[in-house]
Amino acid sequence: MTDEKRALLGDHEAAKRLTDAGVLVPCPMCRGQARVRNERYYQPNVRRNVICMKCFTNSGWYKTEHEARLAWNTRAPILSAEEIQKLEENT
Repeated sequence: MTDEKRALLGDHEAAKRLTDAGVLVPCPMCRGQARVRNERYYQPNVRRNVICMKCFTNSGWYKTEHEARLAWNTRAPILSAEEIQKLEENT
């Protein structure tokens, strides 16, 4: 099973690996492509978020790009670790 699928199922370790690699998982609402957005509000401060280019769902604002990516990539667990392991064994 790929890290992307694991992250979408709520595996936080997979989400962290993807974040460290600079990968964004698809939008949780529409499966659209996402990108990081930087906004300057008071010089030199910059705030960042991740936004879906299709439905405009966003991660909220963060101080660093890494924090915004991690928030976007982290999903609530759908399956337990044991259930994910069973899925991997059956594929």
